[in-house]
Amino acid sequence: MSLSGKLKLLTDENIPKLVFEFLANKGFDVRKSPLKSKDEFISRIAKTESRVILSFDRHFGNILLFPPEEHDGIVFIRIVPPVIKTVTDALSDLFDKVKPSEFKGKLFVLTSFRFRIYPPKRTK
Repeated sequence: MSLSGKLKLLTDENIPKLVFEFLANKGFDVRKSPLKSKDEFISRIAKTESRVILSFDRHFGNILLFPPEEHDGIVFIRIVPPVIKTVTDALSDLFDKVKPSEFKGKLFVLTSFRFRIYPPKRTK
């Protein structure tokens, strides 16, 4: 599967330019949110344009403030310090392992070595 699939991304202003360029070069339909945008505005853009939010902002990891089921997906990046290579490797791993159709309604918490999904898959 190609890295880009059919996923449309919206990056928060805290996503480094090199990460944005990496995603664009991989063929993603990626858009940067306007400077100084409030989280609620970013959420609204993402919903209107059916985009997955990428952010280092911990507010996007709060399911009470930004319920995943209302979004096409949220990726909260918890990589500190945000070394570009570590972030791009982690994003590549996420996009390799998760199909574009599996992002809708979910929150992905991305760390250097893994990612967690909320809500978790239910076992039968």
